[in-house]
Amino acid sequence: MKKVLAIDMGATSIRGILGFVENGRLQLDEIMRLSHKIIEKDGRRYWEWEKLISTIENCILECNEEIVSIGVDTWGVDFGLLNGNEELVQDPLSYRDESNVKGFEEVKKEMDLYSLYSKTGNQIMAINSLFQLTAIKKLQPDILKEAESLLMMPDLVNFYLTGEKKGEKTICSTTQMFDLKKGEWNREIIEAFGFSNTMFPETVENKRVIGSTKNAKNPDLRKKDIPVVSVASHDTASAVAITKAYEDPETLFLSSGTWSLLGCYTEEPVLTEEAFRFDLTNETGYNGRNMFFQNITGLYLIEKLIKELEVREGKKYSYEEISTIVANTEPFKAIIDVQEAVFGQETESFIEDIESYLKEKGKKPLEKKSDYFRGIYESVVLGYRNLVHYLEKVTERKFKRIHVIGGGSQSEMLCQMISDGLNMEVIAGPKEATAIGNILAQLETIAKEEEKESLLQAIDKSNDLKSYFPKNWELWNNYK
Repeated sequence: MKKVLAIDMGATSIRGILGFVENGRLQLDEIMRLSHKIIEKDGRRYWEWEKLISTIENCILECNEEIVSIGVDTWGVDFGLLNGNEELVQDPLSYRDESNVKGFEEVKKEMDLYSLYSKTGNQIMAINSLFQLTAIKKLQPDILKEAESLLMMPDLVNFYLTGEKKGEKTICSTTQMFDLKKGEWNREIIEAFGFSNTMFPETVENKRVIGSTKNAKNPDLRKKDIPVVSVASHDTASAVAITKAYEDPETLFLSSGTWSLLGCYTEEPVLTEEAFRFDLTNETGYNGRNMFFQNITGLYLIEKLIKELEVREGKKYSYEEISTIVANTEPFKAIIDVQEAVFGQETESFIEDIESYLKEKGKKPLEKKSDYFRGIYESVVLGYRNLVHYLEKVTERKFKRIHVIGGGSQSEMLCQMISDGLNMEVIAGPKEATAIGNILAQLETIAKEEEKESLLQAIDKSNDLKSYFPKNWELWNNYK
């Protein structure tokens, strides 16, 4: 029985999941989970790299099962810089480091933003790798001088596991330094902002064996000889590969987690001025398909509210409890713009930020915590509604359904709100879409050609999906 190991790295936790086919169904077995956080040092915000990589290495070493391959996926845009001795110059910076805005301001001085978009296809966001690298150039020039290689987060993990420096295309396509049409680094952009072309590794497709643990940095791992596969290493690319949107042009995908990524597949990157104006992004997906979507704030705001209430009340709210207390709450009392910069920052009180925002908009103060929860959910869904309008306008397509995956797919209240707010069918599940997409790429890579059809059938059978249909469209339609 072939068992593969998916290392699925999120911005708050990482997991090791064994995947294998048994009795015609895909089985998942979580063997490692680690919560992690951003740490502040010298005015900048970093990931706990040693904690992350040692946990991954130990997961592989301590696994008693026979593993035939390993695949790594992570969030986008973040990277590590290696010196000439192939050691990290510093821990990888986080996209939530507010100094990235300074990099964004520097880039704006040098290049028109639509010109940048037309060359890279990425939604212009200060978190993108180009702006992060420019911030390092401005604020930490000695770090950049020492750096000889840049590796995106999953590529950095793969380097520690194999000794190979490669750039998997789905994760490279999140950087604002990638040519989507050519499938290569955009050398024009790299040179325009004064970076060395030699820093950027050879790019590779997904579903390739890129090396083996016999060449790992960890000497104990070298005793094993496990192939490492370049899966669709941007977690979004892995996740949405298993949605109905991959095959059906009338279906949207929504990866619902800390961030919401809502969009569709297109035949080619969409680089028009209209797409730029609507803040839509293009990224390379599974098997080289173009993903056309937008990054917008998702359950991050619910997570922030839960965290603050835990401090205030000494109680942590589950998503089931939230659904219960929201059920009988009056609608549309606390609509906010979830993209407002203040809501994405770490401030003293998220609740006070909401209250200040509502006061500025001339709205009444809220009386119950359920109003805050409902307001965030409704605000997120209204953001989805606007985004679907933009996608339909730019693609000249009419979408009939939306396939929701990730943590948000498990919330019946959220899925029903999405169905009502968008007036379309919602297909929900699976929660583990990213890990399944990671495992799919590995199994397709190591499987014999005649095994692939049964493999895809096994994965399809294993996705327990639930459908929702509009019940209260009129209420949402009347809200302007």
